[in-house]
Amino acid sequence: MDWQAYLIAGLIVAFAAWQLVPLLGARRARGRAVPGLAAVLDERQRTQSRLLVYFHSPRCGMCAVMTPVVSRLAAGRDDVVQIDVTEAPAIARAFGVMATPSLAIVENGLIARLMVGARNEAQLRALLDA
Repeated sequence: MDWQAYLIAGLIVAFAAWQLVPLLGARRARGRAVPGLAAVLDERQRTQSRLLVYFHSPRCGMCAVMTPVVSRLAAGRDDVVQIDVTEAPAIARAFGVMATPSLAIVENGLIARLMVGARNEAQLRALLDA
């Protein structure tokens, strides 16, 4: 094998590892307390024991598709919170968000689950009703 083949194989492995970093970070976030979240919640959301927190960015292509769906859900529910990571980077760091779109399930002030990637409306409703 030539050195080019090793270079290509190394680049493929590096790219795969780069894709896994946000997923591994999401697994480590489970069970952590979330400081600073109360600052972005309204009065009705503070009374909820379970919240779906949606992290998005204006430059994210998948977020452009997913944000209207989440906005429709948030309009009728008190347990959906939308956070723009460019406006609240400290909260995103507290959650361990490394990529957008990301979703977090917060139960009683602790991160129960952190997910990276887009979800459709049916999946979001299933997360909310679980």
